[in-house]
Amino acid sequence: MILTALAGCLANTAAAEELDAPPPAWRVADIDIEGVCGLSAGELESQMRTEQRAWWAPWRERPGFDPLVFDGDLENLRRACEARGYYQARVEHEIEEDADAGEVRLRLRIEEGPLVRVRSIDIEASGDAAEVLPVSDELRQRLPLQPGDAFVEEEYQRGEVLLRTLLFEEGHPRAVTQRRAEVDLDFYSADIWYSAVAGPLAEFGETTVVGTEDVDPHLVERELVYEPGERFSVSALERSRQRILALDLFRSVRLTIEEESDEPTVVAIRATVEEKPPRLVRIGGGYSTDEGPRGMIEWRHRNWLGGGRQLSLQLRGSRIRSEAAALFVQPHFLGRDNRGSLAFRLFRDIEQTYDLTAVRLVPRFERRFGDSFVAYIGYRVELDKLTDIDPTAVSALGGVKNEGLLSAPGLGFVWNTADDPLNPKSGEEIKFDVEQAGKIWGGEFSYWRATAEAKKYVSIGWETVLAGRLKLGLSDSIGPLENLPLFERFYAGGERSVRGYFRRRLGPMTANNNPLGGRSLFEGSIELRRPIWGPLGGAVFLDFGQVSVEAFDPPIDDLRFAPGVGATYDTPIGPLRLDVGFALDPPRGDQPFQVHFSIGQFF
Repeated sequence: MILTALAGCLANTAAAEELDAPPPAWRVADIDIEGVCGLSAGELESQMRTEQRAWWAPWRERPGFDPLVFDGDLENLRRACEARGYYQARVEHEIEEDADAGEVRLRLRIEEGPLVRVRSIDIEASGDAAEVLPVSDELRQRLPLQPGDAFVEEEYQRGEVLLRTLLFEEGHPRAVTQRRAEVDLDFYSADIWYSAVAGPLAEFGETTVVGTEDVDPHLVERELVYEPGERFSVSALERSRQRILALDLFRSVRLTIEEESDEPTVVAIRATVEEKPPRLVRIGGGYSTDEGPRGMIEWRHRNWLGGGRQLSLQLRGSRIRSEAAALFVQPHFLGRDNRGSLAFRLFRDIEQTYDLTAVRLVPRFERRFGDSFVAYIGYRVELDKLTDIDPTAVSALGGVKNEGLLSAPGLGFVWNTADDPLNPKSGEEIKFDVEQAGKIWGGEFSYWRATAEAKKYVSIGWETVLAGRLKLGLSDSIGPLENLPLFERFYAGGERSVRGYFRRRLGPMTANNNPLGGRSLFEGSIELRRPIWGPLGGAVFLDFGQVSVEAFDPPIDDLRFAPGVGATYDTPIGPLRLDVGFALDPPRGDQPFQVHFSIGQFF
């Protein structure tokens, strides 16, 4: 270890001497790093304060070069390698000067050396901890590190956090854990010891809310999933925190243990919140080759009339859709796990096959079962009028109702364990929705329609996420086919469907080459996503789908495919995403690719 430290000091001294009294205007033209130490190029560059200009911002001035800062960067890189198990890593470098341009090019080469691996792991549980957390093969297998693994410091530290969290979850919030490791560079191995003392079994005490100004503290208290006297549980604290955040009233929520207590078996909780402004104005936009430019403006009150009620007003527009909408949400409607809402929409859709003008009112009741499952029932009342209908669509379907009242109850559920609504990296989501319209409900359309969609996200290593989705849709008229309106038939293709095809241009067509839609739908996507450099990310995908004019006929044997690539840029509001999809078998007259821009991942 002494020789390693000495070599590092000599290398750092050389870095400072190599540019003896450089001009003050030296700037960094390029940084090139060879060798990874188990880290990506982006992770290595994040260890350095010396930076190069982003390739996507050529108008910016090149960053300045400071030899003393660069000297520290070399040590940071060596330390980053050590943290990944490369304890004898060396960082060599060259500095190429361009005196005419006043620029330097930095060439770094990391010689990783042998990798230190875990030789043994020992867990010592004292007193009550031995009963609460019995040492077993099952417990050892839950640790992030296993014998034979590379000795990664972050994983080693996570092992202690895991043991402490398990004790917390069993009702021991004052548990004490420690860790120790010995690295043997003669055999390039590491021995790890963890110890745990449980402390007294505790129960929840009172919760104090801190930080509210305009919001009633009762709104925070009613979202707590625990009661005073219940056994302490760290998962109960986390579920409570998520429920409070879901109110959309607070920027941050922290639930912490009050340290000063005369009763070690009673845990008082402090809920510290930071309020958001009660009113919000959002302006957004996007572009796709099927919708063209689109824009949106929204006004929202997060606590309208108190009680956590929300009211939002929206205007949206594109060359396909114009819309005015209002949404009222009442939390804790007829119970703490319930929510009621009332949505109103006035819109016009200009499609290739028809124009639709409609007024819609949808009351809805939601019930939450646990943290991941939500079921709902609703009622859709809508006045619809169709104009500019393709006459060949009327002929193909044997008639189309031009206007009428649509009255349809519906129900469904959502199962969602995805870790992020805009950029998920793990978990799954399952949606199911069914509605039936009929004259029995006072409407003039009679049909049923059901859709089911499943999404899955898996981290497969190397910062790469494998995402997949499948969607199935079935519908049919009740009575004559004209009872299933044109706008309720299934269509495929476009931004939220198969991205290589123009909007609704995948599936059966009329004699005038306009979308006819169908009664059965099957589509899906497979996608690989990973960061590329800093906030920039990339994706490759394969979409597929098809529509059938028949009922109960998922067209699995007649699928059309569309591969493509995407680019993302991470922002505080979610990733900005640009997709280009390529149709392998585009319809007559359509271009073979489509471009889509959005906020958030495609799915």
